Amino acid sequence: MRLAEDRTILAAERTYASWLRTGLSFLVVGLAAQRFLREVLPGSPLLIISLAMILCAIVCFGSAAWRDAEVRKRLGARTEVRLLPRVIAAGLPLFLIISSAVSAAFLATH
Repeated sequence: MRLAEDRTILAAERTYASWLRTGLSFLVVGLAAQRFLREVLPGSPLLIISLAMILCAIVCFGSAAWRDAEVRKRLGARTEVRLLPRVIAAGLPLFLIISSAVSAAFLATH
C-alpha cells in the first residue's frame, strides 16, 4: 500500500504545481498584453482581455489550494509520506491570489 500511496501523493503534488504554473502563465499573459499591446488594441477591449486573464490566474491559484486541501482530507493522518507543509501549500496560492488582485486593481485604475 505504501507504494500506491507514494504515487498518489506525488501525482497530487504534480497537479498542484501544474495549477500554479498555469495560473502564473495566465497572470503573465494578462500583464504582458496590457504592456505590449497598447498601440495595437487600445482602450477597453485590451483592459477586459487583461483582467479576464488575471481572473483566470486567480481561479487557477484557488484551484491549486482547493485540490491540495481535498487530497489532504482524503489521505487523513494515515499517510506515512511527508506532504508539502500546509503553510506553503495554502500560503503560496494565497500570496499569488493577493498579488494577482493587486495587479488587476492597478490595471483597472491606470
